[in-house]
Amino acid sequence: MDLSEYLLESFNSSKQSDVFENFLRAIPDFVYLIDFANGKIVYLNEKTGIIAHYKEEEIFNLDITISSIKKVVSGKALTDSIFNLYNEAKIGEVRSFIFEFTNKDGKRHIVRNRGTLLKVDTGGNASKVVVIAEDITAETESTEQEIHRQKQLNDAERLFNYGSWEWVFGNDYVTWSNGLFDIFGYDGNDYPDSRMVYGIYNHHIIPEDRQRVRELSLNAIANKQLFYEFEHEIIDLKGNRKLLNVKGKCFLDEKGEVTRVLGTSEDITELKKLKNTLKYKIEELSIAYEELKKTKDLFKEAESMMSYGSFDWDVEKDEIQWSDGLKRVFGGEIVHDLPEKLDYEFYKSRLHEDDLARVTEIVNQAIINKKSYAFEHRLFALDGVEKTVNTRGWVVINEHGKVIRFIGNTVDITELKVYERELENKLDELNKSNQQLEQFAYIASHDLQEPLRKIMAFGERLSSKFAGQLPEDGQFYINRMLDAANRMKILMENLLSYSRASRKIEPAEKVVLNEIIDMVLSDFEMKIQETDAQIEVLPLPTIQALPTQMQQLFLNLISNALKFVQPNQKPQIRIEAFEPTKQELKALNFPLKAKKYHKIVVSDKGIGFDTEYAEKIFVIFQRLHGRSEFEGTGLGLAICEKIVDNHDGYIKAESVLNEGAMFIVYLPNNN
Repeated sequence: MDLSEYLLESFNSSKQSDVFENFLRAIPDFVYLIDFANGKIVYLNEKTGIIAHYKEEEIFNLDITISSIKKVVSGKALTDSIFNLYNEAKIGEVRSFIFEFTNKDGKRHIVRNRGTLLKVDTGGNASKVVVIAEDITAETESTEQEIHRQKQLNDAERLFNYGSWEWVFGNDYVTWSNGLFDIFGYDGNDYPDSRMVYGIYNHHIIPEDRQRVRELSLNAIANKQLFYEFEHEIIDLKGNRKLLNVKGKCFLDEKGEVTRVLGTSEDITELKKLKNTLKYKIEELSIAYEELKKTKDLFKEAESMMSYGSFDWDVEKDEIQWSDGLKRVFGGEIVHDLPEKLDYEFYKSRLHEDDLARVTEIVNQAIINKKSYAFEHRLFALDGVEKTVNTRGWVVINEHGKVIRFIGNTVDITELKVYERELENKLDELNKSNQQLEQFAYIASHDLQEPLRKIMAFGERLSSKFAGQLPEDGQFYINRMLDAANRMKILMENLLSYSRASRKIEPAEKVVLNEIIDMVLSDFEMKIQETDAQIEVLPLPTIQALPTQMQQLFLNLISNALKFVQPNQKPQIRIEAFEPTKQELKALNFPLKAKKYHKIVVSDKGIGFDTEYAEKIFVIFQRLHGRSEFEGTGLGLAICEKIVDNHDGYIKAESVLNEGAMFIVYLPNNN
């Protein structure tokens, strides 16, 4: 009879022998017998009840996690899982599995099971298995805790970029922690026993540090130092250069000899960079601090020169911190007489009586509305001098929305006000002078026309009545006189136009520019037919302007385009409008008085001019050609510029010599 048969007979007998029963009691673990035919446990020794507090019929009804299948099962699923484990086993073959469950007291239990197949049925399937089970809960939890502690240690090493090592004298290897493997670029899984061949560490040290590190380490051991520390650089397995901080401790035996060395190596590459950066920042801050001191001195000097100062008013304490500059504004020549405590009442006491109520109201509204403010007012300094100042303040509120402080500055603008008044007086005088000059030009050109008309009339009569009696040179002189008189007539008419362009003698109204162009072209009908001119007029905007001045503007521009052409060339003129971009307007370098502008372009294919004359051609009486080449007085473009200025616009010219000219007019879009 083999052991399996003996055990079966012993379990199946109605009364086990005392020897068998004592044997089961002596076993430190609990024993149970599984009958797969019935799906039940048919025997449990006493240890089972002591450990788990369950009876035979209760075991398979528990929720049990079996290690081999990694899931929770109970009832038939549990017996099927165990059956599958033994179904292909041979009688007497031992197989293991682990149970994890919770007992009646709510405690976790982990049980290691070693089962032996005792019997198979007629079909060769597993029938009965005897299992010896060992409670390994404490052992497993201890292992889990150790694994958890080791994981925490590994995580800490990775987090802080350090690793530990231990060298026991007499061994050819050094024990490395996972963190040290990471620092040097090795995979710790390739070294399950954590052992690294002695000398590998030194192999990674850069050549210039290697001898120094060797001497420091050997000296520490020779001198039996309980603690030593130094830095060195390495090149890891991937070629990265790193700076390490090494700390070591020597352990002595009972004879006082060093038997082992334990230490850590910390990767301080980034820390060193950070320290260097911090050192650099500290140096920068030191320089900035010195600059700040200089700036503060300059600020005080600027306050003194510019007659201004700043303030910080603590509303709750009613205390005002004044800069030295502001003290000079209020103190005048006797700053030392300012009171120790500067408060709101002192500030109000220095205000001009006519401004006191207005200033008080502005401050009160700032407290209510919690908004910044700016205003001018007058004050009397302690030396009695009246000053005009500009004060600007900002409100500071707390987390409850209550005003707690006012900060701001006050500028002494007394001299500026005096200068403004003088400037206004000068402007008034200049405007009066300009009006007188315009009036003189108007009257002079107007009154001169009458005698000029008589000169021309009598000259024409003289020429027609006595033409046959005058010698040839006499007739030549009369013709020259009439030409000069005619030029003077045109010049006076242009002077009148220039004078009118400076005055708004009519109200502005909506002007349809296409209609203005039509009237101008109608005036030039004969000239256009004679020269066979080609004129293209595209849709133009409607603007707010003086109609007669707009007519004069385009009359002069089109007249020039018809006039300045190459001999035997047909004039080609194009008039169009665009909407200029903000960048284009800014590039003009001229004060913009409207948000939007129209851009009107009058271009031709005429003789053009050199770009160096682009601005000179708008100067009064400026001519680029002699009268023998082209007629004119040099006033046409000056009148254009005056009209555009009168409408808060801008005019400029662009040209390529012998290729044509382009006159660009920018007028406000006030629609």
